[in-house]
Amino acid sequence: MGDHHGHPRRDRHRRRRDHSEEDQGQGQQHQHRLSETRDRGASAMELAILTPVLILVLLAVVQFAMVYHARHVALAAAQSGARVARTQVQGDWQGAAVDKASGDIDKIGSDLLEGRQVKPLDNGDQRGIEVTGTAVRVIPFMTFHVTQRSEGPIECFRPDEGTGTACQGAQ
Repeated sequence: MGDHHGHPRRDRHRRRRDHSEEDQGQGQQHQHRLSETRDRGASAMELAILTPVLILVLLAVVQFAMVYHARHVALAAAQSGARVARTQVQGDWQGAAVDKASGDIDKIGSDLLEGRQVKPLDNGDQRGIEVTGTAVRVIPFMTFHVTQRSEGPIECFRPDEGTGTACQGAQ
């Protein structure tokens, strides 16, 4: 009883409170340990779920870039072929324009457009080229068709007499 100065019954309740606080602290530690064991491997599961999603997003970005580039190549080829079609007034302008467009596709990237078709366009005073094909596939089971056309008026001398719409010497 040495340094005991309080009432024995009150002191007994104080000790019980101290023990219950201690027990509560141990319970929290035990609960913390349980939550650690329940969360074990959660990061690996998240990675296993998210990795395929991230790969698909990456493939979609690459596919978008390939389609965009294929469209750009088709447009550049159509424009160069249309330039030949518009400036060559006489002769086989269709063959020359198609050859020019096909040659440009081969130079820029022949593998970018699969199953490509190059066809001449002739609408009276307008000439041009249309390039169609399928962009390279990065994502399986998806097909992206590309069609680009370029046309414009035939570049030639048009006399100011008469109707003035037909080119001189054009057939």
